[in-house]
Parts: sequence; C-alpha cells; structure tokens
Amino acid sequence: MNWSRLVSGALVVVVGVYLTMHLMLSMTALAVPEGELSLEEFASIPVVADGRVKPIDTVARTSLMIVSKRQTFKDARGQTQPAVRWLLDAMVSNLVGRQASPAWEYKVFRIENDQVLELLGLEYRPGSLRYSINEIRPKMEELQRETDRARGIDAKQRDKFDEKVLELARNVNLFTQLAQWQEPLLFPVGDGEEEWRSFSDVHTECLELVRARLRADKHILELKPEELHARFRSELQDVLSTRYPAAEAWNRLLLAYADNQPKEFAQAVADFRKLQGQLPAGSERTARFEVFFNAFAPFTECSWLYVLVFLLACASWIAYPQVLNRTAFWLAFTTMLLHAGALAARIYIQGRPPVTNLYSSAVFIGWSGVVLGLGLEWVYRNGIGNVVAGILGGATALVAHYLADNGRDTMEMMQAVLDTDFWLATHVVCITLGYSATFFAGFLGILFIFLGLFTRRLDRDLFKGLAQMIYGVICFATLLSFVGTVLGGLWADQSWGRFWGWDPKENGGC
Repeated sequence: MNWSRLVSGALVVVVGVYLTMHLMLSMTALAVPEGELSLEEFASIPVVADGRVKPIDTVARTSLMIVSKRQTFKDARGQTQPAVRWLLDAMVSNLVGRQASPAWEYKVFRIENDQVLELLGLEYRPGSLRYSINEIRPKMEELQRETDRARGIDAKQRDKFDEKVLELARNVNLFTQLAQWQEPLLFPVGDGEEEWRSFSDVHTECLELVRARLRADKHILELKPEELHARFRSELQDVLSTRYPAAEAWNRLLLAYADNQPKEFAQAVADFRKLQGQLPAGSERTARFEVFFNAFAPFTECSWLYVLVFLLACASWIAYPQVLNRTAFWLAFTTMLLHAGALAARIYIQGRPPVTNLYSSAVFIGWSGVVLGLGLEWVYRNGIGNVVAGILGGATALVAHYLADNGRDTMEMMQAVLDTDFWLATHVVCITLGYSATFFAGFLGILFIFLGLFTRRLDRDLFKGLAQMIYGVICFATLLSFVGTVLGGLWADQSWGRFWGWDPKENGGC
C-alpha cells in the first residue's frame, strides 16, 4: 500500500470538504429563520463609496473595520452580529421622532491609548478595548479640543497621543456620516456612471419642501405634538414618493427595520432595488458576488492552510519524509488553486488586472511565489520548494491581513495617472512577478544559510540542488524585472512624452 499517496489524498479530501462546507455557509451567511429580518437582499444593494460601486455589505464591513478592527460586533445580548446590522442600526438613529438606536450602545470603538482613555474618563477594558459612542459622548468637547490642538501640530512632530486622538476623532466622524446618511451614495444621477447622491442630500431637499408646506398651513399651530409629528411624517412620505420614489422606498426600509417589521422591510428593499435608478452595467450581479466573496474570505482560509503546508514540510525533515513531503505538496497545490480562484474573483469584481494596490500586490506575490515553489518541488523533490511556498504564502497573507486591517477598501479605485488596464496587465504584472521571484530567491538563500549553520542536512546533493535553484530563480527574476522595467519606461513615454525621470509626479503616482 502506498501510504504517501493515501495520506496526502485523505488530507486533500478533508480540506476540500471543509472548504466546500465553508463555501455553502458563506452563501447563506445572512440568512435568518422565516419571520425575522433578512439582510441578504439589503446587503447586496449597489452603492458608491470611495469612488467605487460596491455592495452596501462592503461599506459596512470596511467602516466597522476602521472603528473596531473587526468585521463583526457583539450586541447587547453578547451575540455576534454582521457589520451590515451595525450600519442599519446607525442609520435608523437619525429617524425623526425615534428613540435612541442601539447603535449608540454598541461597544465598537477600539481605544488602545491610556492617555485617550484618561481624557475621556474611561476605564481600561482588557480583552476588548472597545467602547460605545454613548460612553465617549460626555467628553466630546474635550475630544474636539484635543483634536483641534493635534491638527495644528506638524505631522512629523505629533506624538502617539496626538495620533490616537486624531484616529478616534476620524472614527467618530465616520460613524456620524453613516448615521446622518451622508455616506454611502445611494442614488445614481443619469446613467449612474459618474454622479451619485446620498440620502442626506435628497432628504434635506424634501424636508425643506415639507417645512414650506407646513408653514403655509394656517391650522398647523392647532395640532397637538403627536398630531404634528404624524402630519410631518405623512407630508415627508408624500414629498419623497412624488419627487424621489427610490428615496421614499429607502425611508420605508429604515422605518420597517426600526419597527422590526420583516415583511415590510423585505418589500421596501425590493421596491428600492426596482426604483434605485440606472446602475452601471453588471453592477447588481457583481455586488451580489462581492457579498459572497466577503463572507467566504478566501485569503484568510489560504493563510492557515499555508501555515499547515510549512509545518508538514518541516516535519518531513524529521520523520516520514516521503509521506509528509507529498502531503505538503498536494496541500500546497490545493491551496494555490483556492488562492488563484480568489485572485480571479477580485479581477471579476474590480474589472481590473490582478495588481492595483499594495494589498493586491501582497496576495499576488504570495500566489506567484507558491507557484514557483511548487514548480521547484516538482523538479527536485527535496522539500525545499514546499517550505518556501509555505513561508511565502503564509507571510504574504499575514502582510495582506494587516494592510486590510486599516479599514481601507482593498479594491479601491486607481489613481488617474495609473488607470490604464493594458499597462497594469503588462508592466505591473511583469515587474511584480520579478519581485516575487527575487523574494523567493532571497528565502532560498536564507534557508541555505540556516541549513548549513543549524542542521546537518546540507550534504553535497542538497548543496548542489539549492545552488541550482537559487541561480535559476535569480535568472528568472532578472529577466522579468528587466522586461518589466522596459515596459514601465514605455508606459511613462506614452503617458508623459518621455521615459521615467524620477520626478515627484511620477513617484507620487506610483
């Protein structure tokens, strides 16, 4: 019986079953029992934020990541809830005549600095470090005063306290923008490609019309407060439905959510999607896919699988080399396919080549390094390719995680000077592959030194094999870097009429 094939095949099957189950759960991540508020349709509504059409689920996740460093939160009962529910709770807090939203009580604002906690009169909360807007609000004037002071200091002269004060002020301002409906933009103007409007813009315009109507009514002063509120709400609904039907549906959506009316909420979501306006071609389909992609989080799954590849490859140097090395190889191959699928998904969502920013550079370099490691392992079969593939895959996944941890959209729009699909697909991809091969050669060199100094494995055959691997990878890296540099010069010549000159415009653009 061939134990190496049996064990490696069994592990790949187990991982495949796990990923399939995770994929199925991701497809129903926002599903709830019948009779409760369902957020699936709402989460996939296309909106505009940071210059990109995206599902409102991504806006919620990105915003919560900024303020909390997480994409989920715990409600008053301690139950984990999706980011889109936090966003909705924040939005309904601005409804006229409504009691305070539970969003004011959610402990989502992460405050790590002791001096900031002291400024706000808050106690250190180990294990969480998260506080609610209601806990911050009593000291809002002090926070504003320190924020104004920190802004007046040159960025290079600010200390840690200044930076954390400004960070908290930005987070509070972000929550305020969401709660007051200034973000995201909901309503496309014209064909939906360029100009969009927020609910705040439309709502403010309609409020002015309602106030004008009420002022013109001679009997308005005779109404009781509750009657006045009902009249105001009725007039607002009438103006919204007449002038902006989509905004009226959105207003009903918020009211239904606030009143916990599942059927009315579902109907309002459906009405809004019909009335939203002329969206860019394919945006609804892409938005639905992005919601699934967010829930599946394939790069997170890849990260722990690459760690497992590395551990298996290292264990193969201690015992059962044939079994563990083969297992590590096929697990790395399976993970590489998942990684490739995730990159293809990002290309589909963005409509761009694979490398457009730092985050995409990290995940693309990791994938190309794993492919290179698998190629070398297929040829040499000495475990070195598996080890470096595991290191590069896991390390770049970790880098990508921290790049995404700042809350910025990982699929952000390109700078105008770089917005050229042809050169992004040629120069940028080619030069990034050159970087990846260079990193790979560097890791091989580090491993060469480690094996020589701390182990007895570096015999004549392994010495020769490692030397050949390093030489071959460096040649590959040199060729790609050279071709990529030439393509970059041609890009600069096409864009600016001359080759690369290292001036501020060019450096700032990249």
